[in-house]
Amino acid sequence: MQAPFRPISHSWVASHPNPIGVVEFIGGAMYGMVPHLAYAYFLSRLYEAGYSVIAVPAPPGFQHGAIAQGLLQERNIIRSLLQYPPELPHIWVGHSLGCKYISLLEASGKIMDQPSLFIAPDISDTSDALPIPALSRLLDRWQLGANPTRRDTQALIAASPFFNLSALISFEHDAIAGNGRGAIAQSDVAWFLHELKAKQGAHILWQELPGQHREPIGILLGDWLICPNRTKPLVPIISRQLEALTCELLAKLTSLTNHGVANHLSEQAIW
Repeated sequence: MQAPFRPISHSWVASHPNPIGVVEFIGGAMYGMVPHLAYAYFLSRLYEAGYSVIAVPAPPGFQHGAIAQGLLQERNIIRSLLQYPPELPHIWVGHSLGCKYISLLEASGKIMDQPSLFIAPDISDTSDALPIPALSRLLDRWQLGANPTRRDTQALIAASPFFNLSALISFEHDAIAGNGRGAIAQSDVAWFLHELKAKQGAHILWQELPGQHREPIGILLGDWLICPNRTKPLVPIISRQLEALTCELLAKLTSLTNHGVANHLSEQAIW
């Protein structure tokens, strides 16, 4: 089933007739500008599982703090327009750079009562977006580069008392965000895992899947998914694990919201 997206405010929204929750999704750089198209299969499976989906186009730019604040305003506008009851769970799902925006909101306590799922989190610096080192250094010197920087973002997350309702999915061959086995200094995934363990204890919701960084991106073609992965542009649907795992984690996060984090910490989590 293809999710019936329609434009509302600045987003694309697939409003489920009987939603079990609302997923606000923010994608990565470039692909995140058209999330209802680039992530069509992934988001349609969430809709099929019973979630209303708000796919928010991520605007280009280096003012990541301001972009994050815009996402918060968009949440308020759409929930008001669609008249969702306040008790309906609202879960933030990000891929790649979209995770940085969600992290900035969570670190500031603005979405502390709403769960978040980070998929291949990338908290980019200016140099990650611009392949010309001299230009990225120049933008940073003029304070026109990524704001906040990776280091500043890490400091905000580390100092935050929140992220108790956060889960993470990573990919074994991710050359951008890294994987769970990488060094903390080079892998955003490994760094996130270190912080989540510090905040939640040993039993965190995390699983690493086969695949590459752009695994969530894909368009359905029969029984195959067209993915922007150079090594495997066509992926058989039958082999996909991401969507089922995402729905499982969303259900666990919703349960944590309903029953409290304390109960979660005594349970066996996904590894």
